[in-house]
Amino acid sequence: MADSDESERTEDPTPQRREDFRNRGQVAQSKEFASVFVLLFSVIAFWLLGRFFMQQLYAVFARSFTDFIPQAARQGDWVPAFKFAFTKATLIVAPLGGLLWLMNVMSSVVQIGFLNSEEANHFDLSRIDPVQGFMRLFTLRSLIEGGKALIKVTLVGMIVYVIIRGEMKNIPQLSNYDSSQLIVYCARLMLKLFGWVGLFMLVLAGLDYMFQRWELERQMRMTKQEIKEEVKSREGDPLVRARVRKLQRELANRRMMDAVKKADVIITNPTHIAVALQYSQDMVAPKLIAKGADYIAEKIKALAKEHRIPIVENKPLARTIYKTMKIGQMIPRELYTAVAEVLSYIYRLRKRRA
Repeated sequence: MADSDESERTEDPTPQRREDFRNRGQVAQSKEFASVFVLLFSVIAFWLLGRFFMQQLYAVFARSFTDFIPQAARQGDWVPAFKFAFTKATLIVAPLGGLLWLMNVMSSVVQIGFLNSEEANHFDLSRIDPVQGFMRLFTLRSLIEGGKALIKVTLVGMIVYVIIRGEMKNIPQLSNYDSSQLIVYCARLMLKLFGWVGLFMLVLAGLDYMFQRWELERQMRMTKQEIKEEVKSREGDPLVRARVRKLQRELANRRMMDAVKKADVIITNPTHIAVALQYSQDMVAPKLIAKGADYIAEKIKALAKEHRIPIVENKPLARTIYKTMKIGQMIPRELYTAVAEVLSYIYRLRKRRA
């Protein structure tokens, strides 16, 4: 059943589908990036602030091996000792901790931007269900994550082995180093280890991120029926929309037919097209108040006969007005002469009847 459902998901996800996944917190994100950012920036922090950290540690040890602690114990006043320890611990931990927290946040921002998903933050009891948690251990995703972790640990171990093996030739010389030289050598070795491991993790995180994007795209793919349902929910039922458009057309035609009664002249094709014009002294130019073809044209002419509105046959003028003008527009300058001839004929006819 699941295989058939996957085979039917052949359509690319719509923007609405992508937005729904993002609102639920389902985004392409590699957890390895957080580890890489923390590791690499830890190396950079130790490289830049290593001397500062060593100075603070040296101050702590130097103060501890003097009579500072015994004197505090004899006097029973531990406040200066705790104050000194707290200050030094803050100077050591706060810069590094703040930088690591910032890098952890930046790793998420770089991948998914700023995202606040209420649905993802919603408390769900099923997340702490031990039965469901045990079942999730044997899913395909869990097996893939376990395989990736095993590969990662194996490759990191190989990198560490190669670096340590290359340093074996320097081990006999360490007996000639003093304490400061030994600390510098260990620091350089640790930076080298963390640097190479960090570069490897960066490559691994890039591959993992591409895999996460591919898997998310596969999950977001849609069936043709889902696309139809989304269009229906966004734009409404096509049958309802067609019904609304039909009612709108009927209402517009009804208003147009009411306007025909106020027309001064009807110009026809004569059989297929009819346009109704209105003109008064306060108008800049005659105005098109109704037009139609075939059945609508016959209705316009029938109303004109019923209300004794003159009907004039002028094929070129009727076609031009019908094709180039919208209802409510004034007659353009290029048609002034032709329309004026029709109106003057109508006015002469009215005088003659009077």
